[in-house]
Amino acid sequence: MQETSTPGIGPRFAQWAELTDAYARKLTALQQGEPGAGVEAARLAREIQALMAPPGTVPTAPPRPSGA
Repeated sequence: MQETSTPGIGPRFAQWAELTDAYARKLTALQQGEPGAGVEAARLAREIQALMAPPGTVPTAPPRPSGA
């Protein structure tokens, strides 16, 4: 991920913005039937959850579907 920052907005916000944009693109790809898009969207969702977790907590992921 490329390090970007906007004056007044920290790198954590920039990382969140990049992840959510990528997630939105993968959801569109999933709707269009792109192979692997669902797996990638799930990975991005976990990254967003980890980024948003309060400091000092260990995020737990929901169980993966049996077909994944």
